[in-house]
Amino acid sequence: MNKSDKLNVYMYTKGTGSGHLTRINAVYKGFVRAGYKLHFYASAHRSKYKHFLNPAIKLCEKDEFPKSIDIFICDWRTDDYIDSLPTELSKLWVGLRRLGKMPSPFPSHFYVVAIEPNVKGDTCIWPIIYTYPDELQTKQNLNDMLNLDTNEKPIALLCENGAYKKHIDIVFDQEIENKFKIIKCSNSPFSENKRHISYYPIAEFFRATDFLIIGGGYNSVHEALCYADLKNTRIIKVGGDDQLLRINKHKDWPIKDSSQSHILARQLFDILNNDKA
Repeated sequence: MNKSDKLNVYMYTKGTGSGHLTRINAVYKGFVRAGYKLHFYASAHRSKYKHFLNPAIKLCEKDEFPKSIDIFICDWRTDDYIDSLPTELSKLWVGLRRLGKMPSPFPSHFYVVAIEPNVKGDTCIWPIIYTYPDELQTKQNLNDMLNLDTNEKPIALLCENGAYKKHIDIVFDQEIENKFKIIKCSNSPFSENKRHISYYPIAEFFRATDFLIIGGGYNSVHEALCYADLKNTRIIKVGGDDQLLRINKHKDWPIKDSSQSHILARQLFDILNNDKA
């Protein structure tokens, strides 16, 4: 298969939170940034955040995707439905595995990519996040968005993008020094009466804020490791996947300075061509 040929890529997630949806966007962006032409399909039938899906991605029900796929990507873990699909449906089957409390099994015909360190897989490529360095916003962009002038207090950005209502107060009730102007950001449908802004993807402002508080999900931690000033960042456990383990381990992980989604795309294309899966 040549790079100029159009790929048929399908990605499936059974996750509910915004992180799963964002990972679909990140994988798609990786193929685009790596220069591949493609039709990209996705199913996220349990997600509350489908409106954030990149408009170039065709959202479909889990049984509506094309019946001839080049690369089938499963986020997090398979389920009975995915396990029942015939292997000839796709030329390459890929599972993305991260840290988590729940087992993350994939059938033997899957090529498993660990998307953070300390995770078992056929290879490890991380971070698979949506935001790239050339998309980061400046402090002036942040002030403009918030209608602030440069004489305002330094900004503390409190970011909650979890799947559950109870996560919001865990982040928003954090104690902050009064020298900061507190801005509460959430895309959660449960946060409308508690937030100041809803912005997606908020990681674009991680380098612009003076202090950052985020929940410890996959995207938040790896976006912070790439783009935030860690001396002025507080990463907290809100619940969900194995956030406490991730928070404890991240200090020992090598620092990356960008999303590696394009690296993932190149490797999967090479495997597809070499028929190694």
